[in-house]
Amino acid sequence: MDFMDPSLDNNSSPCKMKRCMQVALLRVQEKWEDRPSMLEVSSMLKSETEIVPTPKIPAFSINKTSRGETVYSSEVEVCSANMLTITQEIPR
Repeated sequence: MDFMDPSLDNNSSPCKMKRCMQVALLRVQEKWEDRPSMLEVSSMLKSETEIVPTPKIPAFSINKTSRGETVYSSEVEVCSANMLTITQEIPR
């Protein structure tokens, strides 16, 4: 897998890597209620039989169009009263 650290052994299966990525994505969900606790994370990573929930769509993502243009997508709806000024508050 191209995204794997070369210092790690090559014996890690793609299934294990996918599981680790899914757990990591669960930890960065927008709503805290959707994030597993560190105890749950530890359990998910130690057990190969425990079912890991599918992460929800991220609150914000950056994509490329077929023409190479960068597209920023967000679940935050941007509103403007006069369609001239837009203020969007997004915490860091």
